[in-house]
Amino acid sequence: MRCSNRIRLALLFIALVIAAPLLLARFADSAPPAAKTEDFTGKVVPLAGPLEKLGATLDKDAGPFWLALVTDDGKTYPLIKDAGSRMFFKDKQLLDRPMRLTGRLCGDTKLLQVLSVHSLVKGVLHEPYYWCDVCKIKRLEAGNCDCCGAPLEFREVRVEK
Repeated sequence: MRCSNRIRLALLFIALVIAAPLLLARFADSAPPAAKTEDFTGKVVPLAGPLEKLGATLDKDAGPFWLALVTDDGKTYPLIKDAGSRMFFKDKQLLDRPMRLTGRLCGDTKLLQVLSVHSLVKGVLHEPYYWCDVCKIKRLEAGNCDCCGAPLEFREVRVEK
C-alpha cells in the first residue's frame, strides 16, 4: 500500500510540474496592457489657475506641488511629479511656454506621466537640458553638478530631424 501511495504522489507531482507553465502563462496573459505613449502640446502651468476657472480652489500650501499641462485644445492634464516632470517643478522659466511632452496617461485618469520634454521655440522643437561646462555632464533638472558642484547652465538645442 505504501508503494502505491508513493506512486500516486510522484504522478501528482509530475502532473503539477507539467501543468505549471500552462497555468502561469494563463495568468501572465491577464496582465493589463501597457499604457500607450502619446505626444501632448501645450503649456505647463500651476494647476491652481485651471482649477480656479472651473470654480475649484487648491489649498495655497498645495499649489507648489501641482503643475498641469494645458493643451492647445483646452484639456488639462495634471503632471505626476517624478524624474520626467521634475524640471518644471525646479525651474520656473519653463512654465507657461509652448512645450511638447511625450508621456502616458495613468489608467483611467488624466494624470500625465512625462517621459520626455521638448520646448517649442518659434514653432521649432528644442531639447531643454542643464549642462556642466566643467565636467561636460548633461542633466534634466536645474541645480548643481553632481560631480563638481558647479551650477548647471540651462540650454535649449534645436532638435535636428
